[in-house]
Amino acid sequence: FFLKNTKLYSSIILAELFSQSLQSSTLPDDWKVGKVVPLHKSGNTHSPLNYRPISLTSVPCKLLEHIIYSNLVSFLESNSFFSPWQHGFRKHFSCETQLLSFTNDLFRAFDNNFIIDCIFLDYAKAFDTVSHTLLLLKMSKLSIDPNILDWIHCFLTNRLQYVHANNYNSPTVAVTSGVPQGSVLGPLLFLIYINDLPVGINSTIRLFADDCVLYRVIHNQYDVSTLQSDIDAVSNWCDKWLMKLNISKCKVMRVMYHNKVNDHFSYTLKNSSLNPVTSYRYLGVHITHNLSWNMHVEHVINNADRMLGFLRRHFSSVPSDLKLKLYTTLVRSKLEYACSIWDPFSSVLTTALESVQNRAARFVLSNYNRYASVSSMKATLGLPTLKSRRKYFRLNLFHKIFYTNPTLKNDLFLPPDYVSPRLDHHLKVKVPICRTNTCHASFLPQTSSDWNHLPASIAAIEESAAFKIAVIDILLSDHSSVMPSGPESMKINK
Repeated sequence: FFLKNTKLYSSIILAELFSQSLQSSTLPDDWKVGKVVPLHKSGNTHSPLNYRPISLTSVPCKLLEHIIYSNLVSFLESNSFFSPWQHGFRKHFSCETQLLSFTNDLFRAFDNNFIIDCIFLDYAKAFDTVSHTLLLLKMSKLSIDPNILDWIHCFLTNRLQYVHANNYNSPTVAVTSGVPQGSVLGPLLFLIYINDLPVGINSTIRLFADDCVLYRVIHNQYDVSTLQSDIDAVSNWCDKWLMKLNISKCKVMRVMYHNKVNDHFSYTLKNSSLNPVTSYRYLGVHITHNLSWNMHVEHVINNADRMLGFLRRHFSSVPSDLKLKLYTTLVRSKLEYACSIWDPFSSVLTTALESVQNRAARFVLSNYNRYASVSSMKATLGLPTLKSRRKYFRLNLFHKIFYTNPTLKNDLFLPPDYVSPRLDHHLKVKVPICRTNTCHASFLPQTSSDWNHLPASIAAIEESAAFKIAVIDILLSDHSSVMPSGPESMKINK
C-alpha cells in the first residue's frame, strides 16, 4: 500500500535501486528473506504434513523480478528454448491445454481399439530440491547476459527464511537448494531446470511444471520395452540432476476399449514395480482406464454439494445477492474446473450436475417449496444452465488455441475435406470421425462441430474479449441452450 500511495516518488527511488542492483549484480539482504506462513489443508492440525507453506517475499524485489522475468522469457521464447511438451507457467498454455493434449491422444488410441499405457510420475518436493549449482550451470549455456546471470546467482544464494505462526516468528534458517518459493522468477527457473527432461524420450512425455506423464500405444512387447527404457531414462535424468521421484506415488494405468485383455504388464522404477491403477487424478481431473467421466463428475458433484451444505449451515440468513455470489464463487467454480475437457455427453451426468445448481437456486432464494419451479428461480437469478456454460468454455478454449497457439493448433486441428461456399465459413476445421461414442463425446469432435456452426463473422473475431461477448449473444439467442437473460448470464466468462 505504501508503494502504491507514493508511486510518484517511490518509482524514482526504485528505478535507481533497480539500476544499481542490475549493474552490480547484487541484492539487499532483506530482499532474500522469505516469511513462511503455514496454511492448513485438512486433517490433524497438529501435524506439519497437513499444512501448505505460503512464502511471502520482498515486494520491491518482486517488482524487479517482473522486469527480469519478462525480458528473460522473451529471450528464451525467441530462441525456441522451451520444450513443446511443457505446458506449465507458459503464455497461451494452461492446465486445460495440457489435459486436452493428453486426453486427445488417449481418445484417438481408444477409438482405434489400441492399448495405451500411461506412467504417472510424482516428484518429491521438486521445486525445493533444485540444485543452485546445476541450475546456474544450465543457464550459463543459454547465452544469457552475464550481468543477469550473476544477478540470478546472487538472487539464489545466501537466502534465509523463517516461519510466522500464531504471532510468533521462528529463527531464520538458510535455504541451500530449490527455487525461491513465492518469487516471480521461481517457476521460470524451474522450467529452465527441467526443460531437457524430454530429450531422448521415445514415447510421448507431457509436463506441467513437475507434473509428468509418460505414455505409449502398446502394439507388442517392443512397445512395452521401449516405454520401460523411457522410464529408466527419466530415472537416470533425475539421478544426474539430483531430483527425486516419489516411487510409491508413481502409478501405471492401462487405457483400453475392452476389459478382456489379460496380457500381463509390469513396469519398474529403480527396481520397484509401479502400482497399477484403474483411475488417476491428473491435474485435478480423474482419468479412468475406460475414459469415462462418471467418476470425475461424481467427485465434482460431491465436492460442490459439500460446499453448498456448508453455505446452507452458515449463510442461510444473509441477503440473496450475497448468497448468489457465494454460490458462483465457491460452488459453481467446483462444478466447472477444466469442464471444457470433461463436458459430459451423457444426459444423466448433465442432469446430475444441473441438479446441484437447482439446489443452489433454492438456497439463494430461500424457496424450498417442492412445487415451485426451479427453472423460474434460475431465470429470476439470471443463472444460465451449466451445460450452456460448458459449451461456452469449450468454444473459448478452442478459440484461444486457434488464434494464439500455433503449436497446438497444428497438432490438434486439421483442414476440412470440403468447404461449402454456401454453408461453411472459411475458418472451418475437420471434425474427427469417431467409431465409439466415448471418442465422439470428447472435446475435439464436439467443439470442432460447434466451431464450424458459428457464424463466419464470429469465428473470424481474433480478439478474445470480443469473441466471448459474441458467443454469449449467440448462446442467449439459442433457445435450445436454455440460457435465460439476467445479471449472472452476462458473467458467463467467470
